[in-house]
Amino acid sequence: MKDARTSFEALVPWAGLVIGVVAAAFVHQFGSDGTFDHCETLAPIPIIVVAVVGLLATLGSGLISWRSVRSADQTRRVVAIISVGMALFFAFAILLPIIAAALIPPCFQ
Repeated sequence: MKDARTSFEALVPWAGLVIGVVAAAFVHQFGSDGTFDHCETLAPIPIIVVAVVGLLATLGSGLISWRSVRSADQTRRVVAIISVGMALFFAFAILLPIIAAALIPPCFQ
């Protein structure tokens, strides 16, 4: 049981980076497929909902990484700070499609 806990604690500083990139990629892919393949039926409400869920996941993972910044280990601290910064960057990248889906009409060409 202690090995699993140690493995989890080793991955905590990476949470913002890993979950942020996965959430941003998923939101981008869902929005791209929804806009180009099914723009009449899939825009904008489902795209906004998926983007908000991805945004919350990214910000939550950044918060998880932020909690490990006060670690005694210098390496974990550096990884956590970079991970928090990347989570904020990915949150900004997810926020832009939310604004675009809300303002640009579906099937805009």
